[in-house]
Amino acid sequence: MSTTIYPPPAIPLPPRHRAAREEVLAAVLDPTRLPAAPAVALQVVTAASRPDCEPSEIVTLLALDSALCGKLLRAVNSCIYGLKQPISSVARAVHVIGLNTVRSLALGLSIPAVKFGRGAEAAMREYWMTSVGGAIIARELAILVRRANPDDDLVAGLLRDLGELLLRQMYADTWAKHVEYYGDRLIEDPCAAELESFGIDHADITAEILQQWKLPPDIVEPIRYHHQPALAAPGGKVHHNRAELLQFANYLVQLDTVAQNPELLNRVLNTAKDRFHLPRQALVAFLQSVAPKIEAFAAVLNQDIGQCPNYAAVLAAGAAELVNLTVETSRNRMSGPSSATRANGSSASATGTRPNESTRLRPKPPTAPPSRTPAPAGGAGPVEFRPEFAKNMPAGGCKLGDYELQSILGRGAMGIVFKAFEPSLARFVAIKMLAPELASAPVARQRFAREARVAASIQHENVVGIHAVRELNGIPYLAMEYVNGSCLETRVEQHGSMPVLLALSAARQIASGLAAAHAKQIIHRDIKPANILIEDESGRAKITDFGLARVIDDAKVTADGTLIGTPFFMAPETVQGRGADTRSDLFGLGGVMYHMVTGRVPFPGQTVAAVFNAVCTKDPEAPRRLRPTVPDWLEDMILRLLQKDPTARYPDAASVAAILGECC
Repeated sequence: MSTTIYPPPAIPLPPRHRAAREEVLAAVLDPTRLPAAPAVALQVVTAASRPDCEPSEIVTLLALDSALCGKLLRAVNSCIYGLKQPISSVARAVHVIGLNTVRSLALGLSIPAVKFGRGAEAAMREYWMTSVGGAIIARELAILVRRANPDDDLVAGLLRDLGELLLRQMYADTWAKHVEYYGDRLIEDPCAAELESFGIDHADITAEILQQWKLPPDIVEPIRYHHQPALAAPGGKVHHNRAELLQFANYLVQLDTVAQNPELLNRVLNTAKDRFHLPRQALVAFLQSVAPKIEAFAAVLNQDIGQCPNYAAVLAAGAAELVNLTVETSRNRMSGPSSATRANGSSASATGTRPNESTRLRPKPPTAPPSRTPAPAGGAGPVEFRPEFAKNMPAGGCKLGDYELQSILGRGAMGIVFKAFEPSLARFVAIKMLAPELASAPVARQRFAREARVAASIQHENVVGIHAVRELNGIPYLAMEYVNGSCLETRVEQHGSMPVLLALSAARQIASGLAAAHAKQIIHRDIKPANILIEDESGRAKITDFGLARVIDDAKVTADGTLIGTPFFMAPETVQGRGADTRSDLFGLGGVMYHMVTGRVPFPGQTVAAVFNAVCTKDPEAPRRLRPTVPDWLEDMILRLLQKDPTARYPDAASVAAILGECC
């Protein structure tokens, strides 16, 4: 009788450890195996979480661990925080970056020193391969979408996979079979695979460890569900959003592998675009910009984790996959049915549509215009602008001189702002048109044109540039730089007070823009959050409406002489009719800074008269009473800028910018 010899299976059978969750958890959490908590860091976390905690208390605790102090200073002075001047003392670092950031950073920097059992060295190196990158990516994404505590997202990213180290250490043979069996499938749903192999997943183990360390639920629960964010939803928006952020960061740090799975890659790209406002080209740029910060943070931790991997190369490989996919998508589209249609004599424009340009490879987007409003059927161009369009724009837009008006961006005291396209230069612009009731006053029209031309002389990265000043049928308008973003007023309304570092960065940029204007003897006169625009892509702050408040002075005055407008940020001398100078803009800057760090206006009131009275006679509530984490030196700066006497404020905007430049 012959014997049939069957070849061994190409893929090993799934490794079933078959232990119940409780059994594995009990073994992992055995005190002899459980990693020792970073004692000083946990004391810092506990102390900084108290509302009455003073910076001096944190400095005293940090002094107990000289290695942690050194790491903290290296991290703060790295490109991660982008400070202009180095910080040489821990006390100064605590004041500059704030208690919340120090709390998170101290814990994150302590993790490499956590003592694991013997034989964990190789696992530690692999752990940090993805942990450091994922943590920094999580922080940068959090900053991008204006999350409240991005450094908490960083520490959650560093901690998220501690349980994997223990599984690998305790069940080394089973883990090896587990990885061999599931392979690349582990990147998509590692927890389900671990449940099959071990009866528990690493995220669950990590959460249990962190609970024993007494970390807050806002850190623990998102980590428990960071591979399955939907399960975190019952815990509230904070838990769900952080879990989703950690999952997405985990995909990005392994993007070179993700890109090999078309279905998963498509989900990642959709999440990048819909949740984090990063279309494909912007995602590539994001990865390229974040790589140096990952390298810098890895260098801070290097003495504890051994040789750091080349994170820039890993992210570059993922970015290259996206670029290749972009090119391939474009080629497929060119060789698809649309090409055959064009070969038969028809064109895309015949149906009133244009080829989608969003996926064309561009070295520096956007060199080609984004999608524009289709022209009316029959090949006719958009209709010419008429005054009634200021209230009701036609569906297909309209033409205003050299510009194609597409939509209304907003309305204000000056009039109306349109989003427009300038075909001759293939760029978007913003068109600001003087309100009809103001345009009827000859003095206002003349002042509008004069002030706009003066403002156009300011060439600075933190000032919205003015391209042209024109007039149509007696209505003056100007074409200015289109900023793809939102104003500070909207951002604070939607997200509350800003992280201190972001507020400092914005304030420094506003002060720099004011300094450039004041050097040309140009006064803004209406510095307020609504006149500060923040670019979505770069985060750059830009001042708009320079000098145009004078037009309202001339044309929009009530019978008793009271100005109509937003009074919360007006300087006392302006309210009292004593005229404005450069120091009046500094008062407005102080009000904007107050608004950014507290989420409130400095001089509240139910009526214009009440606000004016407060501006002229009352002191604002101290920012630290509303938000204790505001550094005391920043509070002092804000309150000095808001002094009633102009001579008591800073001498000029350049001085303010220089001071802020040392701290951000």
